[in-house]
Amino acid sequence: MTIDSILTEWSYRLPKGYPTRSKDYELLYHVILEITDLTPLEARLVVDKAQGIITEQIEFSQLNLSDDLTQQIQNRYENLSPQEKQEFDKNFRQHSIDSFFAGGYKPFMKFFGIVPSGASAAGMGRGEIQVLLAVKDAQPGGTAFHDIVMSNGQWEVKEIGKAAKLTTKGVLGKIPDSKTFRPGKAGMPQQGDLLSKIRDFYQDVVIPYTEMPDAYESLKTVVEPASHERLQQFLTIMDNVFVPLTSKMQEGREISYDSGWQQIYNAFKLMNKIFWETKFDSDIQDTRLTIQTGDSRSSYWITQDDYDKIKLGAGDLDQISIQIGQLIENENSNAVIWFNRIKRSSFIANPDSIIAEFDKIKNKFFAEILGLIAYDTNRPGIPFMTTANDWSIIGLSGAQWVFGLKSAYPKYEFIQLQS
Repeated sequence: MTIDSILTEWSYRLPKGYPTRSKDYELLYHVILEITDLTPLEARLVVDKAQGIITEQIEFSQLNLSDDLTQQIQNRYENLSPQEKQEFDKNFRQHSIDSFFAGGYKPFMKFFGIVPSGASAAGMGRGEIQVLLAVKDAQPGGTAFHDIVMSNGQWEVKEIGKAAKLTTKGVLGKIPDSKTFRPGKAGMPQQGDLLSKIRDFYQDVVIPYTEMPDAYESLKTVVEPASHERLQQFLTIMDNVFVPLTSKMQEGREISYDSGWQQIYNAFKLMNKIFWETKFDSDIQDTRLTIQTGDSRSSYWITQDDYDKIKLGAGDLDQISIQIGQLIENENSNAVIWFNRIKRSSFIANPDSIIAEFDKIKNKFFAEILGLIAYDTNRPGIPFMTTANDWSIIGLSGAQWVFGLKSAYPKYEFIQLQS
């Protein structure tokens, strides 16, 4: 196919046989696509040259984007008004990140929604093209890096929140605005992180508790009568908070902030008060006196104070008086083992360790980037800069940790405490 045949076909389709307006060159574009093997991008370059344009397409190649995305940018650029094109040209890849947030994003707001089409549609989110068009030396990260790559580091770009919807009267209605994002692979729970440690707590404490035929009756035998009421309080927390979440914790997919993590954090704080800020821990009879005569062996519960008396009085001729408790029929009873596991629980001993675990997950993600460029779904094309301090882990969804904008969740203590 020669250039003459293309021009002949084009001339044949023009009303006057030659171009008189810009729309005529769009007809040339379609002719080229119909009768040649050129790609849309290559066809556009030919048309621009024929029209005498010093094409911006050459500059768009700086972005290192696919033909699909480059063509979308070109098409949208051509539909700008002369004034909009002038602003675009003046600001194209001239900004720093700071000046981008300060207003450098404005000439590129119409490019906010450009994302890959077809099979690669999931490879880039809304807002990334806008950053690439505005910020000098910015490059797409692809699948191997974060969204935007620059000489001094990388940036993530996320669109957050749920868009308001029109009511039947045509006005915007309010809906819950989640202000969250899921970081993909970086948000998958890992061995040794908070989820696995909570699962260990369930395996050691919660599940054995549910398997006791009568938990209170089983456990009160090793607790001083003075602390039976605290034991009941402790078990009520188990029944009301931890047991109902067993299946969700085992699945590790959907654990929300309001009916999950906040309740768990509150429960650990209450357990800490019951267990470590009262006499409850000392009233658990985990000291015993064992007497062996020949083949006969018997063990009895004694208090810690009586144990100390025996230890200090050993070898002394003075008599000591101790209180011998119940006979221990099974020294390896479930009750004894269970309370020992409670004493080893770091979350009960220090409830704020759960906050530290959330911080580890969050900071691991943010350690790899300079910051996160966020867009609110209700303000498309208007970016705002955020850092790790603006975000918290708020829950698990779709088997991923969910990041939430801290300012959107003022009522939830475990969210606000994350640093």
